[in-house]
Amino acid sequence: MTRKESDALTLDQYEEIMQEIWDNHRWCRSDFEHSKYIKYVRPNWDMRDGACFSIQFDPGKKVFSAGYGETEPMYDRIMNWLNEPWEGSKQ
Repeated sequence: MTRKESDALTLDQYEEIMQEIWDNHRWCRSDFEHSKYIKYVRPNWDMRDGACFSIQFDPGKKVFSAGYGETEPMYDRIMNWLNEPWEGSKQ
């Protein structure tokens, strides 16, 4: 499976996600109205192609994975999730 066929994260995409978390979703440090208050990020990297094929955000254990019938790239699913409201946010 090539990276185009998969929706695994590139290093650049991972860094963009980490910047979004740093700016708006850090544990106990965010005033963003939809903050997810993320304390831990657990990526899984495939060293054959250098792509992140799975990532977990804690607390809450929200997991995103590449492939497996997904129709939207993992990067887009993560960024959409980060910016959608959830019941614990300051809505």
